[in-house]
Amino acid sequence: MELLNKLEDLLLIIAGNVIKHRKQLGLTQEELAYKAEIDRTYIGYIENAKQNISIEKLCEIAKALKVDVADLLKRETKPGIAPEPEAKYDAIEIINLIYPSLQMLQDLATKNGIHDIFQDNGGKLLQVLLITGLSDLPGREGNDAVDAEGNEYELKSVNVSLTKSFSTHHHMNPVIIEKYRKVNWIFAVYRGIEIVEIYKLIPEDLEPYYSKWESKWHRDGGKDINNPKIPLKYVREVGKLLYESDGTGKIRRINLKEE
Repeated sequence: MELLNKLEDLLLIIAGNVIKHRKQLGLTQEELAYKAEIDRTYIGYIENAKQNISIEKLCEIAKALKVDVADLLKRETKPGIAPEPEAKYDAIEIINLIYPSLQMLQDLATKNGIHDIFQDNGGKLLQVLLITGLSDLPGREGNDAVDAEGNEYELKSVNVSLTKSFSTHHHMNPVIIEKYRKVNWIFAVYRGIEIVEIYKLIPEDLEPYYSKWESKWHRDGGKDINNPKIPLKYVREVGKLLYESDGTGKIRRINLKEE
């Protein structure tokens, strides 16, 4: 085997492995940088093999990617057997193939009070309820979910492939704000349809936003605020991380009382 002792070759191997493992976890460069606590530009340079990297930084990136440092130094070997060609299906065939599984998912959702997995983020709500052990609260005026002790929660989700902030309420006013002040919030972070993280924020964590919205409502002469946002960055900085994906797409139950 050819010896591997040229810096430029090592940088190319590290670059390829960082990209591969980052994409396997579905992370953007910004999200990897956040998890590794390094600058996003630094990640960009590494992935373009333009930056010498210290062992310390390599260890931080490996931890963020949930791999051994050695995995980032592995040289890919070409397989001796050609992969089997993928089966080709048209759109109708794909729908027909997966429909029984979709119906099973809907049956599970119905048992949890969700009557349409394709409406109002029903499928995502089901995942959050199953992970946290919360139960759905029907109706649009009250809070979203309740635990076994009767404590109610507000649930929010965001798809980071589309936006970096959480929606709240399309008619924000003091009545809604007072309702929000009484409950904890659960924030679910998605990438597409894959759940990535879940955070919990208590009323004190969100009071800066409540106070700001309340002041704006009075300042504007009692005009309801249309869907003020809560940035994902703030949720990650202030909230308590309850759940983090292991990169497989599979979910697991957490004990919300211990979190």
